Amino acid sequence: MYTHVVIVLVYIIHQCCMREIKSSTSLIQWTDAELKLENCVTTNFDRTISRQLQHDWHRLKPSTKQLLNDLRILVTLFDYLIRYDCISFWRLINSIKSMSASARHPSLWLLTPAGENIFKNAKDRIYTIHTSQTSKSTKTNPKPKKLLIPVLEENPKWRLLHQVLTEIENKWKERKSRKNKLMSKRFSAHRGARVLVMVKDERTVDTLQSYLIDGKQKTMGKRWLRYLKQVNDRSRLLAKNSGGSSHLSDEIRLLLEEESRVRNLLFGSERNCEGNKNNEEKCGVKRRAELNAVPGWKRMKRKILMEKNRGKTTVHSKDDRKSAAALAEVLEEAERNTAGARYSESSSLDVEEGKNYIAKELDELRVVIRTYSSVEGDQAYLLLNDLRPSYVVLYDAEQYFIRSLEIYSACSILPDENRLHVYFMLFEASSEEKNYLKALEREQNAFERLIQHKKTMSLPLNVMGPYTTQEILEAGPGVTDSYMGGTLPLAVDTRTRKGKQKNGSDKRDIAVDVREFRSSLPSILHQGGMRLAPVTLTVGDFVLSNFHCVERKSIGDLFGSFASGRLFSQAEAMSKHYKCPCLLIEFDPGKTFCLQNINEIGTEIRTDSICSRMSILIMHFPKLRLLWSRNPYETLKLFKTLKANHEEVNVDRAVEKGSNESVDALLLSVDDAAEYDVNEAARDMLLRLPGITVHNARKVMKVAESISELAELPRDKMKELLGPQTGQKLFSFFHQRYHVEK
Repeated sequence: MYTHVVIVLVYIIHQCCMREIKSSTSLIQWTDAELKLENCVTTNFDRTISRQLQHDWHRLKPSTKQLLNDLRILVTLFDYLIRYDCISFWRLINSIKSMSASARHPSLWLLTPAGENIFKNAKDRIYTIHTSQTSKSTKTNPKPKKLLIPVLEENPKWRLLHQVLTEIENKWKERKSRKNKLMSKRFSAHRGARVLVMVKDERTVDTLQSYLIDGKQKTMGKRWLRYLKQVNDRSRLLAKNSGGSSHLSDEIRLLLEEESRVRNLLFGSERNCEGNKNNEEKCGVKRRAELNAVPGWKRMKRKILMEKNRGKTTVHSKDDRKSAAALAEVLEEAERNTAGARYSESSSLDVEEGKNYIAKELDELRVVIRTYSSVEGDQAYLLLNDLRPSYVVLYDAEQYFIRSLEIYSACSILPDENRLHVYFMLFEASSEEKNYLKALEREQNAFERLIQHKKTMSLPLNVMGPYTTQEILEAGPGVTDSYMGGTLPLAVDTRTRKGKQKNGSDKRDIAVDVREFRSSLPSILHQGGMRLAPVTLTVGDFVLSNFHCVERKSIGDLFGSFASGRLFSQAEAMSKHYKCPCLLIEFDPGKTFCLQNINEIGTEIRTDSICSRMSILIMHFPKLRLLWSRNPYETLKLFKTLKANHEEVNVDRAVEKGSNESVDALLLSVDDAAEYDVNEAARDMLLRLPGITVHNARKVMKVAESISELAELPRDKMKELLGPQTGQKLFSFFHQRYHVEK
């Protein structure tokens, strides 16, 4: 009863999650037909959605990712609900609740009314708490006595399997009695029937074995006791820390009482004997005394041997005489047993000589339980051929095993009375039934596509002309791609110079920042024929030539650089030191080749839009060029194209760019560098003044020829030259008064 209620509640939560996912992202457009129950409860539905969103996973919100995880959890709940017992399902949802409480983004379905009803009905499948009818709430007794009633609802499949096996047993007994009456002689050689039960995993095997051997009460009782021990251990610790059991709730107190009741019910007097230490010691001593007791005739025999050997031996101690008598007795008994064994062996050989041993099959009904994982592929048919079962019970549905059953049944030539009987167990209107029907539909569609493809498939032609494959391989390269003994190619394009041999003048030198070797791009560049110079670069990640500097960004780095503002400073440095700064945006090969969904691109500039940030970056740095690459191999092609018409990179100059050694290049223009003599001491002193940097030092040197002339500039002139804040800072530094202590 409770199982069907929980199934309905899980389906309601599943539909709520689907609506939230549909409203949270516009990357996937679903129709109402795709959101039907048949599609939602299948095991591959969550995988299908995750596969469609995999390319845009980096663009999803954390709440959307959590909803997809919840969708996967709900499919697991469907599976656990129809495969395992009520206690295992209760433990599963409690563990999900605990993990969600400690997660950064908790599962929202746990807070819905349907989620609360799932926990309530799942607990009611195990036990319920009722108020005792004899004690009602009165003024004198405000807290009436409550009772815990264990329900322990069994899996409906267990009960159905027991009914099926009982039906098979009755059929087999009826068939056996009928053959015994008609053909008694032939029935003597009749073998017992075998029942093959196929399940999904080993856990189900252990559960079914326990249920079929011990029954429902003992199987569920052991699981119930194991759960009570786990829960009550925490309750006892809580009661010990709080100072007694009076602070515990009624439910916890009832669970503590239930544990002792279940233990007494399962183990009975054995538990009582274990609980009483004094009785246990007495019982143990008594058992040991009974096991170690020496019969009276042995004691009499030992006394006789002791009296005989009293004067013959040198043993004077009484204990030693007893030990010697016991040893002699053991040796005599061992010799007697050895002689008897030899006699029985020789007599048995004489009696059985000339006779053969005959192995007979057991004339009884046997049940064999196997898992699908142990009979994958062709092993399923081999298992059926070895066991030759009369009955097969498919506890869990598996399509490939059903096809093996069909092949085995078609290949076995048996009379109608011995034909194979198959029992198929499926939950009606459940995820198990929907999964099986979906598998049948996929199989049918695959065969239909195969038949259609076979109809329209063109006939294979020999595209190699008169030569066969063996002749082409034996002839070597002269037949396929060259002539004149392999010295000339078959086709040479003289206009574009294709087919011309390379003369080794390709540009291959690239300066690479050592931090970029953590990615796969440098190794791919090396495989593509590039010569890499690993250095520490201050500006850029790759320097292709004296004009091209490349800053490489993956999708994750691009979003992080925009968030921290690091990309603007990197673009500024590249624009100042190189004529052609480039920003390489390298995508993941397994993700979509776009930064933002087209539906999310608006007409206004937004701070949360990556395209808006890219537009602002290009507006601030017009010289910046964007390189778009799908994968590192496309990056290799881009680098080769950029280096084609430029000189090789000067690695030493690339290292000096942006560092302290490049101050001369920043202070001097290209035209004035040859005729202008720099006073290094004055330059270093100028750079140490507050507000003076390598970027504004050249402007200061054009206005003031010396530091003294700079110090005499008025406040307005200094603000106009360096800016309001920097000019005021430098003016205050020059005109600050210092007090000298005498």
